[in-house]
Amino acid sequence: MLLDLISYIPGVPVFFLISGFLISMSYENNSNLKEYIKNRILRIYPALYINIFIGIMILYYFGFVQFNFLFFSWLIAQSSIIQFYNPDMFRGFGVGVINGSLWTISVELTFYIALPIMFYLYNKNKAIIIILFLVSFAIWIYDTTMLTNFTNREFFVKLLHISILPYLFIFIIGSAFYKFYKNVHSMIENKFLLWFVLFILFNIIINYYSIDNNIIMYIIKWVIFSFMIFSFAFSFKTLSKKVLKGNDFTYGIYIYHMLIINIFVHIKLVGEIKYFFSVIILSIISGIMSWYLIEKPFLQLKKYSLFKENRNQKESNR
Repeated sequence: MLLDLISYIPGVPVFFLISGFLISMSYENNSNLKEYIKNRILRIYPALYINIFIGIMILYYFGFVQFNFLFFSWLIAQSSIIQFYNPDMFRGFGVGVINGSLWTISVELTFYIALPIMFYLYNKNKAIIIILFLVSFAIWIYDTTMLTNFTNREFFVKLLHISILPYLFIFIIGSAFYKFYKNVHSMIENKFLLWFVLFILFNIIINYYSIDNNIIMYIIKWVIFSFMIFSFAFSFKTLSKKVLKGNDFTYGIYIYHMLIINIFVHIKLVGEIKYFFSVIILSIISGIMSWYLIEKPFLQLKKYSLFKENRNQKESNR
């Protein structure tokens, strides 16, 4: 029953939705393009490069590294914005992709590039953003439909799936929640339980009556889903500070969990609950180490960040 409920909440859209909100906030508060690029690089690449290096060491240890053209092509791709590329030489390791989660980093980096352009277009003509939203939403429906038909998963469709196009509308929704927060805050603050129950009931109903592939249902579902996610964030605003004390382990956990899963799969430590919890624990430990040893030191090089602003505001209120 719990797994059924969790399946209703897709992780990747949550990531893109929240990213749209936070990155829009960061850019609007400091729209200096040079600083924006620097901040985005400091947030993503230092931890990513260490992750890639560790991935190479793992592959080398298990005998899957050949220092040839394919390897260096993969390395360049991983080090730029083409993290989804995976050569055949790694297919025999683990699930076949050394770190399959990193395809979302490619999409996220493309969002970073697109955001200043989107702000410019929004200020010039808001209708352009609406058109982009509708086009992206249509592509997402197409991509979702093709996902259920694996015989049609040709190269173009696969490339479309890992591009920005099917997910841009999610990012725009997140950005819109930031832009119009004053208008919607009364609908989401401290109302998570309401939106959560509504979201679960809606999914149960559309699945029971098999109407989950209706475009109207898609729209309603995304509206409820978005309100639920942001309602959670603004219903427990002090929870993260109390538990994590201002630290953010999520990025590290995210980029390391598939490396750990692949090791377990490759050495055949699968099929038992103890391995499941071992992966969770090791992923959390990796995320904590990544934050303290890599991410946090590099983030302190930023002249402006939401983290620093919140900390300075807190100190000034003392």
